[in-house]
Amino acid sequence: MRETLSKRVAQARQELPGHYAHLFDGRPEVDISATELRPEQAVQLATAYGYRHDRTRGSKSLRYRVFVPDQDAGALREAVPPGTPFEAAARHPAFHGRSARAARNHAEMIERERSLVKLVPAMVVVSFVAVWLVVQLILTGKPVLLVPVAFFVFLEIALILMLRAGRRKQRVLEVQAEWLMRRYPPDGFPDCFSSGV
Repeated sequence: MRETLSKRVAQARQELPGHYAHLFDGRPEVDISATELRPEQAVQLATAYGYRHDRTRGSKSLRYRVFVPDQDAGALREAVPPGTPFEAAARHPAFHGRSARAARNHAEMIERERSLVKLVPAMVVVSFVAVWLVVQLILTGKPVLLVPVAFFVFLEIALILMLRAGRRKQRVLEVQAEWLMRRYPPDGFPDCFSSGV
């Protein structure tokens, strides 16, 4: 029973992008909430239909990724036509890790969404607060200050790890795109897939 449930969950996860495929019908902008699709699913879907990430708007709690038509000739050649049913579009190499353009689009989206302007000052403030609390702990000897010290130290570590994980993921995607470009020259896209499904 557990195996059946996990298979159902995996299948539902694979079919989820199909619920949003109708949005990529040639309109100038497509907004997809970050809670609706995982980042890689949104990029794969957009790339398959000839779109690319333009910007992310909204707050941290409710972000919308905005995709626009990719005017690059290679993107237009690789894309399935607007209105293609998702069942046919799901065969697109972007969904199977064989599209350099999808990997590059995802890496660029990570780069655009990394807000160093906000993150670096937050990290500086958190480290200053942690240092100030440690000084207060040493001067006053109050063990109750251990809790906020631990909190701010862990928060600083979490921010650093989050930044490193984003950079690592971006680099992995860039390396994948380079490998696909070498494997499927000239565009990093297998010729065996016909975009005119």
